[in-house]
Amino acid sequence: MKRSIFFQAPDSRKGDIITSALRIIDQYGIKALTISRLAKEVGFVESALYRHFKSKKELIMFIIDNILEEARSHFKEVEEAGQEAVEALKNLLYLHLNFLEEYPGIFKIVYSDEIHLGDKELQDRINGLISEIINFIKKVIQKGMAEKKLKASLDVTVAAMHFLGLVYTAFSYWTIKKRKVSLKKISLALFEQYLVGVKA
Repeated sequence: MKRSIFFQAPDSRKGDIITSALRIIDQYGIKALTISRLAKEVGFVESALYRHFKSKKELIMFIIDNILEEARSHFKEVEEAGQEAVEALKNLLYLHLNFLEEYPGIFKIVYSDEIHLGDKELQDRINGLISEIINFIKKVIQKGMAEKKLKASLDVTVAAMHFLGLVYTAFSYWTIKKRKVSLKKISLALFEQYLVGVKA
């Protein structure tokens, strides 16, 4: 499996650029990310930055591709743990939220239409990312139904979308609370409520 940029040492050139870009996006929004601002943040001259990424869009596309690689590593970790479906879902939720907690700027890339509004290529890339995540969640939910731990009557697609919504809700609430509350506790409370509706 390809290793994402997020596995690299933070002081690697590309790793440093990505970390700085996500910090700018997290603090000031996507529109605030410019090549000149990023170059200043990283300590490059602009021409040096252009050797790594030719444009802001290329940089964002690279980040999205690496978010997908990181998500795939989460899927692999969940599969290799060999847990029953309910525990696997909880594990997946924690992995996703831990990743967002470490790189919170990612949330504004994946869950904000500010970045891809009017750009079909970016829309398609985000759609591919979300679709792959939802398809994996559906697979875990179907496993839970086969184990008779989750309701046999579930609409698997809706249940998967609902589960992914836990990530959005937990992270949004954590942000509103100025990140001073436990993201893990918020997600656990939401997950327990989710289980009320889906458990057999």
